[in-house]
Amino acid sequence: MTGQRFTCTPGGAVLRGRRKLRFLLVGLTLLMLGVAAATWAVGRFWPAVLAFVVSLIPWTAWRMSGDLDPFWLDLESGWLTVQMRRRKERFAVAGAEVRRLAPDEVSHLETLSTSGGVAAGTGGFESHRLGEFDLYASDLANSVVLDLGETRLIVTPDDPEGFLAAVRG
Repeated sequence: MTGQRFTCTPGGAVLRGRRKLRFLLVGLTLLMLGVAAATWAVGRFWPAVLAFVVSLIPWTAWRMSGDLDPFWLDLESGWLTVQMRRRKERFAVAGAEVRRLAPDEVSHLETLSTSGGVAAGTGGFESHRLGEFDLYASDLANSVVLDLGETRLIVTPDDPEGFLAAVRG
């Protein structure tokens, strides 16, 4: 198997959730910065400092919320590497069973990974339909499941058919 890279572009429920989360967390940051400026303007130094420090919490949460978003998948010599913003995960895929998820399974996955209107693109899940799996998703519509024996992964390459062919080849 020669090295191949499959990009993972955000889309669908994951992208909508990322936008909602960004709106919420950046909005809270701006609100607290406004409170800090207003309290500073009326001469309340320590409340202004406290409001500024509190504004750093949602800002940091927003910056960290995308650390596990998958950017691309590399297939090389029987290994799959999931490249995320701050880390990589590597899995042996030689002999893996691989298939696309059916539309009803994708719908179930979207329901399973969404809470409060925000879809988690990365994490460990357990489902009555899909079993136990680790999710590395950018667009759930492109979901591919890899059964690696003890580990089951769901990844979402932009070109799921090309990815399937590469893993099977």
